[in-house]
Amino acid sequence: MSTLGRELHRAGIATDAIEQTLTETAASIGLEAQIFALPTYITIAIGPNWQQRTLMMRLEPGRVSLRKIALLTHIYDSLRAGAVDFDGATRLLSEVDKRWPGLPAWLEIPALALIAVAVALILGGGPHEIIVATSIGICTGILSTLASRNAVVARLFAVAAAFAATLIVALYTKFIGPTNMFVSLIAGIVVLLPGYTLTLALHELANDFLVAGVARLGRVLSVLLALGCGAFLGLACVPWIARVGTAATHPVPALWWFIASIAMAVGISVNLDARMRDVVWVFASSFVALLMTHVLGATSAHAVSAFLAAFFCGVVANLGARFLRVPQAIMLVPALIVLVPGSLSYESVLFAFNHNIDNALIFAGNAVVAAIQIVAGLLLSQLVLPTSTLRLKSGSTHLR
Repeated sequence: MSTLGRELHRAGIATDAIEQTLTETAASIGLEAQIFALPTYITIAIGPNWQQRTLMMRLEPGRVSLRKIALLTHIYDSLRAGAVDFDGATRLLSEVDKRWPGLPAWLEIPALALIAVAVALILGGGPHEIIVATSIGICTGILSTLASRNAVVARLFAVAAAFAATLIVALYTKFIGPTNMFVSLIAGIVVLLPGYTLTLALHELANDFLVAGVARLGRVLSVLLALGCGAFLGLACVPWIARVGTAATHPVPALWWFIASIAMAVGISVNLDARMRDVVWVFASSFVALLMTHVLGATSAHAVSAFLAAFFCGVVANLGARFLRVPQAIMLVPALIVLVPGSLSYESVLFAFNHNIDNALIFAGNAVVAAIQIVAGLLLSQLVLPTSTLRLKSGSTHLR
């Protein structure tokens, strides 16, 4: 139980799914258990209320790993179906990292560069924006690789990435040519923006996981503050960037939009540590999310486009989990990363640091409204076509 809970947490599973999975697993093996999960903490109480044995685990915030989610789903299904016994499942869980290691950390460098190119293209950036965004993505990837090996760099990662991104934009603008600052910055550090965490926090609050939701909201604010501090330090070092005009964006031809979708899917697959066999599902979910956003944005339903796109993506992910035996997270998390309004949140911080409070509040409000729409769409998709995070539903099978 403790090993499963720790691995689920390390894989980036939401707290409500962790509690549900551990509770169902305990029931399947005849244990009476109470689970309390937070983004940095899990408590497992085994036994009746009057005679409980309690285990408390203090954990670092988990990072989404589609590879680990797929492996845990397989072990969980095998345990529930009786294909392996409890001791065998425990052994497999303890050997997950050893038998199925993740991707090398240095692959983050080309992955983040690909994502930066894709986002710059989708946002209508020209050659200047693509070059700057790619440079920022490479720099962010290098910092990410260093952060995986050094605790100090990991703690200052967001600040250092935002600082380096601001310097790159400023130096390129001064010595080479004009660029759209917001397109370049957002495309270059899009993987650091806490839009997915914001959506997950609102999802937990909507499901009455109040402590976990508030804790994740605190995480969102801390990341935005770190990014804002890094950008502010960069502006202090290169003050001329505050006087730089914003270059115009360009319409995106269909061919380049499709190429950008492929590049984004490959980059997200590496960033989320997906298995090779799951790359096609990551591409499908990312493409559907981009397509829905693009199509709905040009219709009269643009005001609720985030809600409709999230609902459609949630239904597709649930159908994949139910009929294609693809873990829900593999098709849902990439779509949410595409949909979430993290860039709007970061722009609000940049405006606030530039004393433009009105625009900062507008962008922050838009980000929250879009996140609420996404959560509402996901909740409705779960009501229309319910499925569990780890495929099997409670009571569907029993251990032998």
